[in-house]
Amino acid sequence: MGRVPGSGGTEEHPGPDLGDAPRGAPALLVAFPGPVVLDLPRSGEPVGRDWFERHGLADNRISTAHLLFTRAGGAVSVEDAGSRNGTWLDGQRLGPGERKRLTDGAMLRLGRTIIVHRDELLGPRAPMAPRGLLVGPFGLRAVSETLDGLARRPPRCVLIEGETGTGKELVASAIAEAVRPGRPYVAVNVAGIPAGVFESQLFGHVAGAYSGAGKGARGIIAAHDGGVVFFDEIGELPPELQPKLLRFLENGELFPVGADRPSRADVVVVAATNRSVDRMVADGVFRRDLYARLAVATLELPPLRERREDLFAIACAFALRRGEKYDVAAVDVEAVERLMLHDFPNNMRELYAVLERVAAADPPPALRMAAVSRVLGAPVSQRREPLTRERVDAALRANHGNQSQAARALGVSRGQLLRFLKSVE
Repeated sequence: MGRVPGSGGTEEHPGPDLGDAPRGAPALLVAFPGPVVLDLPRSGEPVGRDWFERHGLADNRISTAHLLFTRAGGAVSVEDAGSRNGTWLDGQRLGPGERKRLTDGAMLRLGRTIIVHRDELLGPRAPMAPRGLLVGPFGLRAVSETLDGLARRPPRCVLIEGETGTGKELVASAIAEAVRPGRPYVAVNVAGIPAGVFESQLFGHVAGAYSGAGKGARGIIAAHDGGVVFFDEIGELPPELQPKLLRFLENGELFPVGADRPSRADVVVVAATNRSVDRMVADGVFRRDLYARLAVATLELPPLRERREDLFAIACAFALRRGEKYDVAAVDVEAVERLMLHDFPNNMRELYAVLERVAAADPPPALRMAAVSRVLGAPVSQRREPLTRERVDAALRANHGNQSQAARALGVSRGQLLRFLKSVE
């Protein structure tokens, strides 16, 4: 109760009302043959070929009444409606009269169409166009929004976090184009430069600074003044060099090796790591103040398993980069399904390697199940058990509270796990 005017009492300050986080609506994301966003049909109403055609998706292998969705209490379930060709959920055919709840990220195959169910889809109801080499019709929306924000208000530093092989170097290039288009850009692999020469390569050196110094050199940062420098694997930066980089980030001053006065340079620093910087800070191997400087703006790149609805679009873009093109008519829908069911622990890097091996045996425009199975092995059912409090608590205990590892053990994305935990608070 608030203070009564004139009573002399003290009103408790409740703090600002931050409101609820934005929520999206459930959606069906067509991953094959091409990216389309579909709203869920009415609960309990069988849908089939005509319904999909009205929504821009022609597939003559879908039956007139193929499947139906049921919504109850916020949960969405699916069952086959007596279709001729069947309905597959996460690689396993639904039996007659079998109704299954759809978890976030569940995959349906019907006819020559593959659909991924999402509990929430934020933003416009349309696939996202590629941004340079970044391809993600559905799963890179947050990344694209962050890039737009960086373009409007460019920061001095950006930290990209994500698992190995997720495409952090592609994001770094997109950031450079967003914040300083057309300006100098360079990528530096921190782990690939010996610690003994790193300072000289980064900050430069003057003539005679050390044996073999020659006439001196400007260094990477000074040579890209006005542009963007990308430090890949920043977590590998030796502790003795961390304060030197911090000094530059704080005041823009460079001390070339052997110099008695500083020089200045203006660059945007983009850094990336597949390691937990929080853990490194806690372990004392990465400076907290350097982490704070690098993380002025942050961008988290999702793993491929959390956006498998993007997989075929990524495969098509990769083929085009090789001068090839998939013909949808020559692509086995089962081959795409098999790829989407694979975990790809090394993300896009592993996907590219798999596609190269498949293409060596069966080059585009075809993508056939036989070739994919030879590379990945026989398909394994990926049907996941529904999340329960008991399963989640057990996974969190087994992984010492690490949510990312617990999510992987449960066969869901970290986002799905966080949404579940929020729903049972």
